[in-house]
Amino acid sequence: MTYTSTQLVTIQAIFSKKTRLLMSALHILTALSGALLLILAIGCQSMPGQLAPRTGDEIVVAGQMIHSGAPVTLWIDTGGYDGYRGHRHDEPEFEGPRDQPDRILRYGSFRRDIPVSLRRRVIRDGWSLEDLTEVIDTVVLHYDACGSSSRCFHILHDIRGLSCHFLLDVDGTVYQTLDVKERAWHAGPANDRSIGIEIAHFGAFPTMEKADTHYILEGDRIRLNPDSVAGTSAADAPPYPARELLFEGKIHGQQLYQRDFTEAQYRSLESLLITLCRTLPRIEPVIPRLEDGSVHDRLRPEPPGQPVAGIVGHWHVGTHKVDPGPAFDWDRIEKALRRAGLTAVEID
Repeated sequence: MTYTSTQLVTIQAIFSKKTRLLMSALHILTALSGALLLILAIGCQSMPGQLAPRTGDEIVVAGQMIHSGAPVTLWIDTGGYDGYRGHRHDEPEFEGPRDQPDRILRYGSFRRDIPVSLRRRVIRDGWSLEDLTEVIDTVVLHYDACGSSSRCFHILHDIRGLSCHFLLDVDGTVYQTLDVKERAWHAGPANDRSIGIEIAHFGAFPTMEKADTHYILEGDRIRLNPDSVAGTSAADAPPYPARELLFEGKIHGQQLYQRDFTEAQYRSLESLLITLCRTLPRIEPVIPRLEDGSVHDRLRPEPPGQPVAGIVGHWHVGTHKVDPGPAFDWDRIEKALRRAGLTAVEID
């Protein structure tokens, strides 16, 4: 088939138009692809002024955020308890605690009794996670004798001028009040080498009647008396002890009675202890036991050359203390550590 010159010009024009349309489409696709890549790149990078919210389970160790698997509220979060503040939490117009009005800090800004070379490095550079690992080998468990973390912080910070790294509320919320690098004032001579955890609970008592002061019978179940925690952070928490029994036992020769902690508290404590043992491996994932396997009911034994029992009660480091009390389920904690693959270090 042959074409006239006029037909050839027309065909050329049609092809030229199609070519231009095709090129325009390619340019549009290229631009869209570039825009998409830019959006993806921006989404993967932090931008100045962009909020970077936490996921809600991080604790802070030597300035580093570490996931714990438990619900955590930090001192920098809304609703947190700030152990660094100089004024009272509940009465911000006053500086210093009521019992120590001339004291501003409620913690030590430096852990003592450490090697000279480490001390010099920390003074010069601050704590690193690796340096902190050389110092901390103990976690001390307390009951707060207050029944809620909000009341505990009020007593510790505003009244007594003391501190603890973590508060564990009835509903399982972990409140971190200080970076673990700080020397919290919670366990006397053990402060320099330890981390402190205050578990919300009214405590252990010398009689069964007193042990049940803050509990009532609801149907066929024992629960926290709502009047005892009204207006506190534990007011709306699940109120039932993890186990129904009224526990009894001797600590430092004292016969004591106590209701159990809540299921939510045990679960969060397990996650927190696993996190601390993994992050600071000098903390042995064991508890002080006697040769017959029972939990040591006095000061923790520390024979020369043997590993320190890393997770202890307050009574294991102080003869005047009995917390966390005879109801505390040490076996459950130890089993949770083992399930997590944590075992004691063998020392020849």
